[in-house]
Order: sequence, then C-alpha cells, then structure tokens
Amino acid sequence: MKILYLGFNSFKQHKRGVENVIEFQSKALEFDRIYYLHWGPKTTAYKVNNFACISVKHCWYWPLILNIVLFRIRKRSKFIIHSHNPLFSFFSTYKTDILTVHDGLYYLTSSKKQRFKVVFWIIEYLLYYRCSLVHFISNYTKEQTLFGNRKDFVIIPNTSHFESFVKLNVFPQNKIDNKISVLIVRSIEERARFDLLLQVAEELSNQDYLFVVAGKGPLLENYKNEILNRKITNIQMLGFVGDADLLNLYSSCDLVLMIAEYGEGFGLPIIEGYLFDKPVIASNRCAIPEVIISEDFLFENNVDSIIKSIDFTKRNQLQNFRSYYESKYSNAIILSQMRKLYSSFHL
Repeated sequence: MKILYLGFNSFKQHKRGVENVIEFQSKALEFDRIYYLHWGPKTTAYKVNNFACISVKHCWYWPLILNIVLFRIRKRSKFIIHSHNPLFSFFSTYKTDILTVHDGLYYLTSSKKQRFKVVFWIIEYLLYYRCSLVHFISNYTKEQTLFGNRKDFVIIPNTSHFESFVKLNVFPQNKIDNKISVLIVRSIEERARFDLLLQVAEELSNQDYLFVVAGKGPLLENYKNEILNRKITNIQMLGFVGDADLLNLYSSCDLVLMIAEYGEGFGLPIIEGYLFDKPVIASNRCAIPEVIISEDFLFENNVDSIIKSIDFTKRNQLQNFRSYYESKYSNAIILSQMRKLYSSFHL
C-alpha cells in the first residue's frame, strides 16, 4: 500500500505541529511508498528519511502545479491521499481519501476577521463532499466546522512524538534557574493572548517565577520589544526551539501554561506536559476542556484567574499526569486507531 500526504511546510524547516503529526501517522502501517506534498518557494523534490517529498511553488498558479505533480505520481501507482491541507484537497482533481481537520477553515477565518470569509465558507462546505472520510482531532473541532450530520467521519486525538525519547530518557534534565519555571510552547500570534502573559508576569514580578516561551510567530519581535520597553525581567522569549532543547524545557519546568482565545482544535502542549508528568493549566476555551485532566486546571482569560490557577498548582500536585497521558493519548493507542483507519482502505 502507498500513501500520499498533503501538508503545509517542509520537513527541513522548523518541523512542528502538522508535520510531526504526519510523520507519526505514517508509522501506522508498513507503507510501500510515502509521498509528502507541501508549499514551498519553488517546486522541487527531495527525500527525508522514508518520505519522498515534493514542494509546490506557492504562487498564483499553484493549483496547476499541484495537479501536474499529482498526475505524474498517480500515473505510476494508486495510493491513499491523506490530506491535512484543505486548499490542496479542494483544488485537487483527485478525490481525497482522508482529510484531517485541525480547525475548520471558515471558523479560523471568521475568528481572525479576515476578508472574503464567505469564500472560505463556500470552500469548506464543498470540501467535505470531495473527501471519502474526514478525521477530526477533537469533538470541538468537528462542532466548529460545516461538516453537518454526515456519518463519514472519525475522531482520533493527537499524541506526542516525544514519547520514545521520554521512555529512553536520552536527554538532559537541567533545572531552569532556581525559580519556579512556567513553560509556554506556543506560536507567537494574536490567538495565543501573550498580552495576558505579559500582565501576569508583571503581577508576579516580585515572586520567584520565570516564564519561558518557546515558539516563533508573526508577533515574536513585537512582544520582545514590548518586554524590553516595559522592563519585564521574568520572561524569556526563546523563539523557535529544536526538539532536543524542547525536551529539556519540558523535563525541567515546574508548570506548563497554555492561553488560547480561539483556533485551538486540540492543545498539544497539554498532553506533552502530561507526558513529562507536569501540571498544566489552560484557558477554558476551544477543545481544551475536552483534553485537560480536570476542570480544576482551567482558567478564564483574565489575569486574576490565571494567577489563581498558578497558585492552585502549587498546592495540588498530587495527580499522576503521566498515567492520564498513557491512558488516553499514548502512541500505542493512537497508532492502533490510525492503523484501523488506513486498513479500511483497500487499493
């Protein structure tokens, strides 16, 4: 059996999120051949591990390039098309076998108040008719889409690609400073509400807290400058952090914090915190209540509520967070579900 994944970014650059999910899903079966298509500055082919990768030049005529590439690959053999890229699926002349939805297209554009959101409503509404089966990563994700009441769907949550490293214990475990370290692993953008984080850090400036932010994004430099201007000394903005360093950050932190306003169809840092047996506090928004261990660890998006949750974790750290991860989100559980999904397609 062969499979072709449709994604967004190159495996060679800042591999995170969707790319890691795709790499993990590819391990569900022993595929004869694995293709990966994504956007790039030019159209080119390369190989990464067992993936035959092709970047599609991101220009105004990219749908034409996409279909030429698909036609040439399809001419050689048939394969399952598993897409994480709704626009690739919509403009492809081939029907998508499995579409993984992390967040609904129209939901995201509406939340960001983008122009032409009606266009995205049309695209998303028609998209589901061009897919044999839709895979949602949470119930919340499904509820926020235009999928409706059709039966051709499955809900399979995410897991963490860090699990094998944690079991092998092949990374350093150095304590971050001598302070209570709060780790935030987020893309630096509007929906992550870093404005609240800065206020919380200022309120706790006289206490032994250090907020460590791992992530890149369009607002990274803005917030770095704001931290300097406001002379906030208990926040470190690290920018993009590779897997080796992120493993160390998770293992050495005291608490994982996740603020979300919208566009959070799952909340991967939550289960990654649990994998490292760390308490996680997060916004009472989006899919987060469905993923988090208990509503006691949820907060409202205001400074007082976040600080109360931080104080709560200091008094309540008796939960076995690692066991919760292993019972619901372990690699073995999710791989088993993906294996069953792929095996239902007979080429």
